[in-house]
Amino acid sequence: MMVTSMSRCGLVIMALSTPVLTGCDLPKAGPGVGSLMARRQYQNGRQSFDGLVTREVTIKDALETARQIRAEDAARIRQSAAAINVGSSTRNSTLHRGDDITVSILSFSGGSEGLGAAPSVMRLGRFSIMQDGTVDLPYLGPVQAMSLTCSQMQRKLSRLYAERRIFSNPSVIVRADGTEDGQAADSVLVVGQVNHPREVRWRAGGMTLAHVLAEAMGDETVMMAETSDGGVAAPARYATVVSVVREGQVVGELPISEALSGDVFLAPHDRVIVKKTASIMVPVLGGGAARPGAYAFGVSPTLAEVLAMSGGLRQEAASSRAVFVLRYDHERPCLLRIPFDRVYGLFVAQNFLLKSGDVVYVAESAWMPYLKVFSLIVQAGVLVSIAR
Repeated sequence: MMVTSMSRCGLVIMALSTPVLTGCDLPKAGPGVGSLMARRQYQNGRQSFDGLVTREVTIKDALETARQIRAEDAARIRQSAAAINVGSSTRNSTLHRGDDITVSILSFSGGSEGLGAAPSVMRLGRFSIMQDGTVDLPYLGPVQAMSLTCSQMQRKLSRLYAERRIFSNPSVIVRADGTEDGQAADSVLVVGQVNHPREVRWRAGGMTLAHVLAEAMGDETVMMAETSDGGVAAPARYATVVSVVREGQVVGELPISEALSGDVFLAPHDRVIVKKTASIMVPVLGGGAARPGAYAFGVSPTLAEVLAMSGGLRQEAASSRAVFVLRYDHERPCLLRIPFDRVYGLFVAQNFLLKSGDVVYVAESAWMPYLKVFSLIVQAGVLVSIAR
């Protein structure tokens, strides 16, 4: 009886001392590294995925993929800017003595124009071009302005303020203040996540997207996106984008940095919508992932960013051999392997950009199934001993 009692106590202690291995704490199963890397893939005893491509991603591959994705993003931005831009018959008019100009400076805090970056706006004021053709500006002093267009003046001042290193990534907006044409009904409506949603009255000679945004932002930054679900933010990184609606249709959408730095001319009655969005969804699956789920991003994230947001790899469960990315390349399924048992795999993860439709898969360690079986045996032994 003494030995039996000792055995029962030992089994109970073993069961209580291994909480990670019991019950619902176990990660859900999925294909292991060996199965994923097998030459042929099978499903229900029949061969499938005949066209599946499996390959290891090198640093060169990661850099090339990032270059392609950024090139595609840049092409979409140029296309959107061209669709929005209506041009202006007086856009090349030059500044003269006695003209008044309004100067604003937009800068990005931390020197970043990336994920969710919101520019701060400082309106320097209204200044007159003097008889010698110069305009006296804060932090710069007299600057030659006569015979320059507003666009040329913007580029000149952006360069001068950047050289002074007073602002972070400054982008200057220069607006020539002409007389009102009396057409109060011709205006541009700016709404969304700006500090001062408003109608900006149309000005003779045309208005750029940067001008109306500067009017609506005031001397502050773009408001942060509101959270839902009782104030708890979703697992997402937002990007600030600007959409232009014309005659009831969205004609283009630009990142906030592009909308503020480019010379994109609007049309009367356009509607400008500023919003924060996370349009790229990346699922993270597999028993080796710390927090499997779907994670949203405003721009293409790196694999390292996705893994960091999902809590990384489960130390006690994840296979350190590789992390996989499932991607369709020209409608052909690809299984991309990023080795995590070698140092260069970390550099690959830092540079490998993901896009919509990609799936990140973290396999379980090979010994996890044996631990599951052992856990079940221990629990069964405990139940039997208690029943006796």
